[in-house]
Amino acid sequence: MPMNYNNAKELIEKSSYITIVGHINPDPDTLGSGLGLWWVLKKLQKRVDAVYVSRPLPQFLSWMPGFDKIKSAISDKTDLIISVDCGSFDRLGIDIPLGVKLINIDHHQSNSNYGDINIIEPEFASASEVVYKLVSISKWPMPKEAAENFYTALVSDTGFFSYEGVDKRVFEFAKELIEYGVKPDVIARNLKENEPLSKLRLLPLALQTLKLYLNAKVAGLEVTQKMFEQSGATVNDTDDLVNYARSLATVEVGFLIREESDGSLKVSLRSKNYVNVSKIAESFGGGGHVRAAGYTVRNITKDNLVNCLLDKITKEL
Repeated sequence: MPMNYNNAKELIEKSSYITIVGHINPDPDTLGSGLGLWWVLKKLQKRVDAVYVSRPLPQFLSWMPGFDKIKSAISDKTDLIISVDCGSFDRLGIDIPLGVKLINIDHHQSNSNYGDINIIEPEFASASEVVYKLVSISKWPMPKEAAENFYTALVSDTGFFSYEGVDKRVFEFAKELIEYGVKPDVIARNLKENEPLSKLRLLPLALQTLKLYLNAKVAGLEVTQKMFEQSGATVNDTDDLVNYARSLATVEVGFLIREESDGSLKVSLRSKNYVNVSKIAESFGGGGHVRAAGYTVRNITKDNLVNCLLDKITKEL
């Protein structure tokens, strides 16, 4: 057993009150990985909380097993924190109580190794795959509810097995989860046919901002605070909008610029074939994956942001 997994197993088994946390503005991978582990540790008779500090939580995922048990603050009784699917400590949005250790479980190549124990598997398609590996080699029980959460995380982060990095191991993982009772058709319907009306109202507003750059190899979209007001949407409704920019036939890199309520600008990047957008994001203080990454900037106009971003993309193209 690899040393980091062994150390994590021992620390988890001797802890009495565990808190699982994920990144702010949680997506299906961080929620599925965290809630899946929550069910496993409950089966081990552990006192365990799942804490995601962002509010509102993405209600289109409210069907996920354990979603209604999510808390917004860490108990002062916590003696161990486990983070899932978060590349840097600041994106957890929490403070670590004095003397409490942190296990960092992730699959982002840009992970900063901020934990006391770090289990980082950059070649894995989903953070849930890393959590599942810990569960498997620790020989812990796997409730059906955990498998459903892990499967939700997996299919979301692989675009239903359509992204680069999907290989035999990924399908073996999916097969094992199905053997625990997961119904792929049910998960698919819940993820694909459960959109809030506010998101559909936001989509045409965002698409109207579409611009092409660099001989149509790059496409950009914007979401403003005014659009949120007009549509009733929240930041949770913007997660996959950037994929519309990437989906154009000529485009290699798509980006989305989202105005945050504090005036900062959140940039989401996606590439299709060969550009490493994680490298671009890291140059601005962000991170992510080779084909999906992002960063946040402050005190800069949108025009200047676009110009700086296009300079970086041009070098990668």
